[in-house]
Amino acid sequence: MKKQYLAAWLVLLLLLMTKSTMVFAKQHSNYPNRQFEVGLRTEQSNLSQRQLSQKTDFEHESTDLIANVIYRRLSGLYKSMMPNGANGTNVRWLRNQARGWYIEDQRYGEDLIIGGLIKNDPQAIQAGFKMFDWGFAHQVDDGSFFITGDRFHSTSFFVEAVTHALLVIEQSPYSEKYADQVAKYKFLVHRAARWIIKPNIWKIGIGRNKPYTHRRYLVATALGLTGKLTGDQELIEYAHKSIEDGLSLQRRDGVNPEKNGHDSSYQMVGVIYAQRWVTYFPQDEITSKVVAMINKSLLWEQTRILPSGEISTEGNTRTAGQEKGRSGKVKSMDRRTALRAFAYWASVTGNQKWEETAHKIASFYYKTRRF
Repeated sequence: MKKQYLAAWLVLLLLLMTKSTMVFAKQHSNYPNRQFEVGLRTEQSNLSQRQLSQKTDFEHESTDLIANVIYRRLSGLYKSMMPNGANGTNVRWLRNQARGWYIEDQRYGEDLIIGGLIKNDPQAIQAGFKMFDWGFAHQVDDGSFFITGDRFHSTSFFVEAVTHALLVIEQSPYSEKYADQVAKYKFLVHRAARWIIKPNIWKIGIGRNKPYTHRRYLVATALGLTGKLTGDQELIEYAHKSIEDGLSLQRRDGVNPEKNGHDSSYQMVGVIYAQRWVTYFPQDEITSKVVAMINKSLLWEQTRILPSGEISTEGNTRTAGQEKGRSGKVKSMDRRTALRAFAYWASVTGNQKWEETAHKIASFYYKTRRF
């Protein structure tokens, strides 16, 4: 009897210990999820009472934090390019210091042009056009870029940047002044976008993009905005396919996975492209789902922001020291992208909480004060 009683007592004790461990573990692991769920319910409630802004993309890009932080040092962008317009890795390639070149490195002409429009800086705008010119000088008749590395992905970056810049020019006070440049690039970028959707190119490119959710929104915005610019409905239809694929990948906690895990830097890259879709296609049938995705993505990102404003890279699958960029430098948190994502969405939604988060990030990384 004593042995049976002792055995029963030990089993009961073990069960009690297991239960308390499970409760503790559950409470610990679910804390961020509870924070996320509360934030999501609040944001859904707010959106039901608030309409998206009717501002243009140019006006969103002109908001204080984007204009005064993202675009505050335009000269640093064009001083790093060669006189002929080559930029980034492409400079090293021309100097025989790199094995190949990438058309995506010419995409920074977008920042120069849009920043130049906002800051009334003609020198920056001309430098941006020069970057685009160098890129298009390497375009061949089928719309692709001769021997560029990572053809599909790199071309997607460049197409999105050029088209975005052209649309913003058309919304700016300088639309007439730069009408000839817009007309010239419109034909060239349309040709590049049409190359992306060629059946054999599309199949291979989408296959290689599979591990990276942010690329769905990059491709969608590159094609969608080009379709908007040129009136090409087929490009918009392909954009829909890419967005639907991206939406299907978002996890319940708001993570848009990169290489089967979370990444607080690339999460914001995808969000930025999705935000542009919302601005240019506010009435599209899929846009309400994109808005919900963005809100969930930003709410998750907020759980990664430390009290100081620094964004944690703990557990990131790509930007916690694992990968290197085209330049050979180790990838880290892209602070500009994170700041832009929150500041831009604050302008689109009118939600001051997104604005507060943007200021918190700016304060830590840029030592800014409230404008």
